[in-house]
Amino acid sequence: MSEQQIKIPGLDVILVRGGDAAAFLQGQITNDINLLDKDKAIYAGYCNPKGRLIAFFLIIKTWDNYFLFCPSSISDEIRKRLSMFILRSQVIIEKSKYSYFYFYGNTYAEEAFKNIWGGVPFPTKLMETVQHPNEQNTTGLLSITKLPGENGRFLVLGDDKKIEMICSKIFQNNEISNGISWNTSDIEAKIPNIFSETQGKFIPQSLNLDLMDAINFKKGCYTGQEIVARTHYLGKVKRRMYQANLESDEVIKYGEEIYLNNEIVGHIVNFSKRDSAYKLLVELKVEVDDKSITIKNKPLKIFKHDNSA
Repeated sequence: MSEQQIKIPGLDVILVRGGDAAAFLQGQITNDINLLDKDKAIYAGYCNPKGRLIAFFLIIKTWDNYFLFCPSSISDEIRKRLSMFILRSQVIIEKSKYSYFYFYGNTYAEEAFKNIWGGVPFPTKLMETVQHPNEQNTTGLLSITKLPGENGRFLVLGDDKKIEMICSKIFQNNEISNGISWNTSDIEAKIPNIFSETQGKFIPQSLNLDLMDAINFKKGCYTGQEIVARTHYLGKVKRRMYQANLESDEVIKYGEEIYLNNEIVGHIVNFSKRDSAYKLLVELKVEVDDKSITIKNKPLKIFKHDNSA
């Protein structure tokens, strides 16, 4: 494996650092940045002034650096947008140059990892992050985070040389693909995402951010906070996100409209396809989740029980 930056296809990282980075992010995202520390990762939304999502982040903190993971299709735009609000704050926002990959937990991979790094512990709880080396030995950066996903999904972030060496030892034939895409993993774990096609379409609650602890209603103000809070305190959420299956040879896209008869009742949040079988996350009006709804005249199978965390 030649020396290179290793990345998950379709996923980018925005790096936020500086003395005011925490305070800056606190005024931008739906979650409480103070819940994030070196041992815990968080999910968070990023809204426009109308309270609609323009990004969804996985955020990991290592040595006062904040790493915001989001789809490649929006990362440059979001990085530039965030930079507009720095003003005189001591904050630097840039595209991360660190490498990252993920794998599903198994005895071989975990033991190989521990052997490489002298018995480094593995995170055992969801959203737990383990850093190596420790803060007293910052000769390089490496973190391991356990994310939602079947069989245990681990995200590894670090210096290019470290990640390259780990990949060459853990994965046979220098192949870092897990056979399951990042999108598919998120769909199976009921983790939403925002792509360029769906920016501004959804409020956070309609993608279940409140059910997955990605919104904190006790924190201070952030962009779109008033509308998000009003939905929480004054009204019942009228739309929710569900897992769904679709059998179709048709090409579909993010944000595709979902119909009940001739009425638009929802949109596609995310999807993955194998042969003619689609796995999807969809946003729907709650009152139609047990109705005969379709995408391009094909019946959509909704897993109703999956609209909870």
